[in-house]
Amino acid sequence: MFPNGVGKGLWVLGAGCLWATAATAATAADPATRPAAGENLLFNGDFERATASRPPDGWTMWGASRYKNPANYTRDTTRPHGGRACFRIHHPAGTAGYVVSSPKRAIRPRKGKMYVVSFWARTDQPGASSFGVQGYRSISPYVGARAPGHGQFDAGTEWKRFSFTYHEGWDFFADQARHLLLDFKATTDSRQAKTLWIDDVVVTERPATRKGRLLDPATMPYERLRHRLKPGKELAFTLDPARRIGKANRLVGGVSFHRVAGWAGLPYDKTGAYVLPGAMEEAIREMRLPMTRFYGVGAEPFSLAAAIDKAADMCRRISVPLEAVPLEFETQGATRALPPEVWAQGVKHSLARGYGFRRWEITNEPYVPHKPMAFPTPDAYAEHVIAVSKAIRKVHGKALIGMSVLARSHDWGQALIQRTAGHYDWIAPHYYCFVNAYESAFEDVVLTGNFHVLDLLLQTRHILHAHNPGRKVVQYDTEWGLHSRGPDGARAGGARRNGNVYGTVHRAVRLIYYARENLLAGASSWEMFSTDSTPGFGFFSGKSPTKRHMMYWLYYYFNRHVGDASLEPDGTARYHTGTYRGIKRTGPLTPVLATLSADGRTICLVMANGSWRDPAPCRITLRNFVPARATAVALSHNDPDGHPRSQRKEDFVSDLPVRIAGGRLTAVLPPHAVVFVRVSAR
Repeated sequence: MFPNGVGKGLWVLGAGCLWATAATAATAADPATRPAAGENLLFNGDFERATASRPPDGWTMWGASRYKNPANYTRDTTRPHGGRACFRIHHPAGTAGYVVSSPKRAIRPRKGKMYVVSFWARTDQPGASSFGVQGYRSISPYVGARAPGHGQFDAGTEWKRFSFTYHEGWDFFADQARHLLLDFKATTDSRQAKTLWIDDVVVTERPATRKGRLLDPATMPYERLRHRLKPGKELAFTLDPARRIGKANRLVGGVSFHRVAGWAGLPYDKTGAYVLPGAMEEAIREMRLPMTRFYGVGAEPFSLAAAIDKAADMCRRISVPLEAVPLEFETQGATRALPPEVWAQGVKHSLARGYGFRRWEITNEPYVPHKPMAFPTPDAYAEHVIAVSKAIRKVHGKALIGMSVLARSHDWGQALIQRTAGHYDWIAPHYYCFVNAYESAFEDVVLTGNFHVLDLLLQTRHILHAHNPGRKVVQYDTEWGLHSRGPDGARAGGARRNGNVYGTVHRAVRLIYYARENLLAGASSWEMFSTDSTPGFGFFSGKSPTKRHMMYWLYYYFNRHVGDASLEPDGTARYHTGTYRGIKRTGPLTPVLATLSADGRTICLVMANGSWRDPAPCRITLRNFVPARATAVALSHNDPDGHPRSQRKEDFVSDLPVRIAGGRLTAVLPPHAVVFVRVSAR
């Protein structure tokens, strides 16, 4: 994860490479006639059409309406690269506008081709700018499709040529991404005022040089998300201990540490001293975490061996079994690769101490751009994974090797999974949900966004198994959560809704599906510690040791309300339908997890009400189970922008009345709430 709870950089989704040859002058093409091989597919990429339109012909302002200022996107005749003009793209500080090639003249890709995009660029502020390729299944209406996505490039004050190459069947699929648009952003930092000039933008189509194809997630026959409850007018269902879905997954209730000596100064400081207050340690232990995760273990100011010792000690203090804990050794930000022999030394040290660690996660998010980038391409990372995996297996025969992937990417996702098959036992996709919590309805934040991510998880599971026939390979979600930018593009760590009632109900919905459907092997969400200024993530702050995060109480109760077997809820719920990233998703407004204890005498329920406004009356009929007593608590808060941390538990947690009449339970789920019910047998 990023070092201080702030937002990530841009995802590098394409197969970008820098060419040293000179650019070819752009040629304006009639959109009704396909250019000949090698000619420019892009209309007015040289900006030579002398019109007064803003942006120039063939280009369109994109993003939120409030950022669409024509004065920021102008044809400029000052210092063009070639010809008479270039394109000036200005980004005022604190905004989020950008520009795309015109949807009316979208590039129409073909199967079995590769596309080379080149352009010249200069800027007034040297550093990272953004280039991307967006994909749409249709333009009217807009329906999104997987596409190469975004990469960053570093322009200077003098003109410099950049080039990116994309292969159909690898970076996108022509039958899904039928329309491609280029997009440019002057900066990757929304706080920065910056101007970017581009010129001679050229897109050419060539026969593909990369052999084979990936599986197309849009057409492959993967298992779809099961909601269990059917659409209806109310939340009413029957539970029978004889009707079981399978074993409930209790390993999904984890919370990840940042590092041993993390950015928030906990649990160890940079000298290696243990500085976690006793009351905070006890509070973490009371969460009953089934797993956690540390990264950057080999990048502390003390030795790798000492860092492993401290990770083991921390887990012992909070009663987390070491065999369930992934450890990642390499530098934060993946700026430097740790040699395979150093990995092996760390693993040998752990074995010699008898710690029981066996899940080794190779690199944290190597796809996120940093300077320097240890793995500038997925191929470079694949080679590292293979080398480190071999080194670990030589010293630890029972090791379980984890690999970082970006599930929504082709190169950093499926292509990486395919190339390294046989060298990993699990993957860590980090299923953050990037729905905008400030511009989307609460229902879409906590339900639609989750349904989208869970569908991506199921796609990835199918891909993982398809490329590993005969091997048991699984997913561990070692970081996840609601990851929305704040108002006016503020970074995610400072966005309260990521951690308040929005983020809490969002995570509750995910946990319900994770535990009930056994979608992955385990999950550990982001993150244990932050600071008072970054309440969007972090369950504890060192400067406010007595305050508890709303999400703390979610995990406190969740890990007490997951039994041994998951029961089938047979009944109905109101449904919600929303659209996220151009795809319509529908599912229960009130997802339910019901589990049975190992002795068969206790039924626990976790229910989330994804409606901001409406309470949800609930009727539960019990068969082959005679209830004697039922208790319930509700987590809720009525301020959509309330601070995630509170001095008092009562500000967020309250008892909820539950009635027992014969074999039926009745209750009312408050709006925007998570409800936990425990029913004991007579």
